[in-house]
Amino acid sequence: MPTTNFHAARARVARHLLRRWTGTLPSEWGALQRELDHWARRGRKVAFWWRDDDAQIATPALDRLLELAGNFGLSLGLAVIPAGADRSLADRLARDNNIRVLQHGWNHVNHAPPPLPEAELAEGRDPEEVRDQLTEGRQRLAALFGPRFLPVLVPPHNQLSRHLHRVVEGIGYGFISSHGDFAALPMPSRNAHLDVIEWQTNQAQFASVLVRIAIAALRLRRYGIVAADLPIGILTHHLAHDEAVWRVTDELLRQLTRHPAVQFPAIEQVFAR
Repeated sequence: MPTTNFHAARARVARHLLRRWTGTLPSEWGALQRELDHWARRGRKVAFWWRDDDAQIATPALDRLLELAGNFGLSLGLAVIPAGADRSLADRLARDNNIRVLQHGWNHVNHAPPPLPEAELAEGRDPEEVRDQLTEGRQRLAALFGPRFLPVLVPPHNQLSRHLHRVVEGIGYGFISSHGDFAALPMPSRNAHLDVIEWQTNQAQFASVLVRIAIAALRLRRYGIVAADLPIGILTHHLAHDEAVWRVTDELLRQLTRHPAVQFPAIEQVFAR
């Protein structure tokens, strides 16, 4: 079987298993702990990482986010919108060594016509315009944040049109960060899986949903369908959090960090080749 057909068939099987697992698994936090116990009994570790999107300036919500990360001793990848980033954000992050900046497109403006999903890097965009904007954004973030900035592109809304793949490759990013295990991206990726917000209602995601998605991602790795060393990503949006979202984020982090099979590598390690 040709290699491309093999990978496509493997992805179809994995998606089938994801639908099956996320629809039938027990929903309590204990189910997540029991899945992690399988890793621990075999002496294995699984990596998680944390990405937060849409930062531009220093805000009280950002302070709360950084305090939460500090409480758990976790490294955080902050996806910053270059067009709106200012010195206040750089000054705030300078006080925290565990935060690294990723590039969140250019200005987070939607260019996708209805009924397509919202996307800045959308179908129909002029590749030259996109190249110029992303390059300017990368230079701006590098100037503001220095070594805290990593050359990682986080496409706004987790959408990257296929006709822009070559543009993104040519700019020199080392990685893309999108969503899920089967994003079909042109470059290495470290993606988010566990979104703490249910965006149709803009409310906190049910803990039962987070547990089912986490167990599905863990099983894909435990059974060898996805590479076991690919980290599982947590996704937050600090500017959109209400108290319920903060609570479920805190509990998710608490449940993961308490288990000996879980590790949270530094963001530089997440994006190391």
